[in-house]
Amino acid sequence: MGGERQLGISLRFVYGYLRGFIVVSIFYIVVALTVILFDPKEFSLHIIQYIKTGEYNQLKITLWGHGFMFLFGIYELLLWKAEQKRKKRRRKKDE
Repeated sequence: MGGERQLGISLRFVYGYLRGFIVVSIFYIVVALTVILFDPKEFSLHIIQYIKTGEYNQLKITLWGHGFMFLFGIYELLLWKAEQKRKKRRRKKDE
């Protein structure tokens, strides 16, 4: 029983992390379109960084961006815990 619960917790965290990834990806696409259309100098939005050198241009997700996605995962775990508490209370009321 414990392994199944741990798997559920892990999957819930991954689900939240992927939701955060979708949010960061939307920022990434918007910044990529901006870079394509306007060809700006180097800049950073804290979660996405654009580096321009003579040889290449690079757009990447920074450590802050991964932390942002991690927070989405933690938030999803907190929602899961609240949901589990509500289920326990309902079971106690039904008995």
